[in-house]
Amino acid sequence: MKRLKIKTARGNLSVCFWEGPVDAPILHWAHANGFNGQTYDRLLRKLTDRFNVYAWDAPGYGMTDKGSFYDEINPVLGYSYDLEALIIELFKKHKRKILLGGHSIGGSLSLMVSKYIEEKISGLILADPVVINYHYQYLTKYLSPFGYDSSTLKLTKQALRKRDRWDSLETVIKSYTNRGIFTTWKAGFLKDYLLGGTKKDKNGVYLSCIPKIEAASFKNTEIVATPKIIKGTRVPILLLIAEIGSTTASLNTFKRLVNLKKIEVIERGTHFFPMEQPDKLISFIKGFKYHS
Repeated sequence: MKRLKIKTARGNLSVCFWEGPVDAPILHWAHANGFNGQTYDRLLRKLTDRFNVYAWDAPGYGMTDKGSFYDEINPVLGYSYDLEALIIELFKKHKRKILLGGHSIGGSLSLMVSKYIEEKISGLILADPVVINYHYQYLTKYLSPFGYDSSTLKLTKQALRKRDRWDSLETVIKSYTNRGIFTTWKAGFLKDYLLGGTKKDKNGVYLSCIPKIEAASFKNTEIVATPKIIKGTRVPILLLIAEIGSTTASLNTFKRLVNLKKIEVIERGTHFFPMEQPDKLISFIKGFKYHS
């Protein structure tokens, strides 16, 4: 894996790159909220026999600085503009369409981008994308003042309480191992997430994605990641959803798309199935029929 600095119309981005055959198709992978491109290293490196693979760090995540375009009120929409700017640059560089993949909000962002630069996109691989249905939105909007806590608001509060500083990388790894969401991850993914998502200073090691930024994105998903993002895209779609605790609502809207090529429920998979069952995801990606 190499780290690249790619200049876009929206600022500089740190992007992970796994080199494949010279003429191989181009795949870009977008990470989940709170994570970074390097988190998926053990998955994406196994695709280099078929693809040249890129995975960005969104502004404020991993090794990409927040930048002057960051929108504290509507960050998720801002990230869609940032991702669009990156894909435009990759299209210019390789002079061919880009296959977009993404996990969680990374899938949602890829979906949002695809309809605006469709001529540059060969297909979409969506791993449990975040889509909030209208019923959920209604409950959040009208019952929150009376104490109703939606799952995204719970995640927002949880992110704000998150510890973000330790004495060393080893201490972080030890504190996260076999705890919370990381209990089901395959060996190595946790370390890759922390290698790509921590920085050092004189006081020790800290998370490069500060809790405030992670929390803002969770909160903003309720406004941005609605069924509207599903409509209007015409490129081939592979939709993979978790059997346990999926974040993908409005499946009927997906099923009405003529460009939905396959929908698959990952058995025994949680929202983090890319880290739990990477080989299964790799198999689906390699078997996906998209536009060249």
